[in-house]
Amino acid sequence: MRLLLAIALCFFLALPANAQTEVERDFDTFFSGDWDNEIQTFNEGIQQLPDDMRHGRIHMKYEAIENDNFPGVLFVIENYGKDGLQGNLNYVSVHHFFVDVERQAIVHELWFKKDGDWSYLAGNAQAASDIGPDDYRFNAQCVMYWKREASQFKGTTDPGACVGGVDGKETTVEATGILSRTDLWRSDLVYDMEGNRLRGLDMPERFRKARFYSCYGRHKGADGDWVNFKDVMVHNQGDFVWLGGDALGIQMRQIIWTSGFFNNALALQAYQNGSDKPTVNGHAALNAGFIGLDHPEFVVNCGRPGRSR
Repeated sequence: MRLLLAIALCFFLALPANAQTEVERDFDTFFSGDWDNEIQTFNEGIQQLPDDMRHGRIHMKYEAIENDNFPGVLFVIENYGKDGLQGNLNYVSVHHFFVDVERQAIVHELWFKKDGDWSYLAGNAQAASDIGPDDYRFNAQCVMYWKREASQFKGTTDPGACVGGVDGKETTVEATGILSRTDLWRSDLVYDMEGNRLRGLDMPERFRKARFYSCYGRHKGADGDWVNFKDVMVHNQGDFVWLGGDALGIQMRQIIWTSGFFNNALALQAYQNGSDKPTVNGHAALNAGFIGLDHPEFVVNCGRPGRSR
């Protein structure tokens, strides 16, 4: 998809070619795809942090949609909870991004539907191309501005500009973010007018881009015969899929250590007969194109489409 295709031509002409490229280059491809903070939530559990210091598991599916009614691009975002993409969809949100020539930044608006919510876009993101000016609302002061810095983007709201209300009290919101090809950090801190923090954690939410693997293999069925499976898509951010009922489950995750001397790795785990403990653990390089397991009762092979071993 061409980035921010619908921005007015006069805006483009106002920018020198190198400045235009610097503002928008890679932005939509960085955001597009699936994001998950499973690594962060897993490590917080290992560290036994108190509940009020832990983040909740979130999986987000970003899909970019062009809309002729607006400059830039809309992102339809499906938000999933503690079970990730295999669990229930919590809600759908719509975000609008477009270039601000004067600021040399990309504007980020969070849209709310005037009537109801955006749930009708679940699994049907392309319907966002029909959203019109009368379908949404947003707080013009609570927008983020993303600017490119080297190989990443940094986003922030204007200091003190995002004023709202929580529990009947006037508040300010400070939103910040860092976006790269593989990582998305975001933080939304809410303060009262005296500067006391009401909501938000010290550590921002830390998401990793989910990379999908296509898995195939076989496992023993209830009757002892082999059951083949193929084209089972599993991503590397804690995705868990049961095959053949609860006969065989596979999970893939990245292991990124916060300290110590261990190497980071890609892990593939196999579970049998509904157990919550893995039968076999396999490891490969963090961004390996292939990973597999060989066991007397099952074989699992997973590869990144278009990637070699």
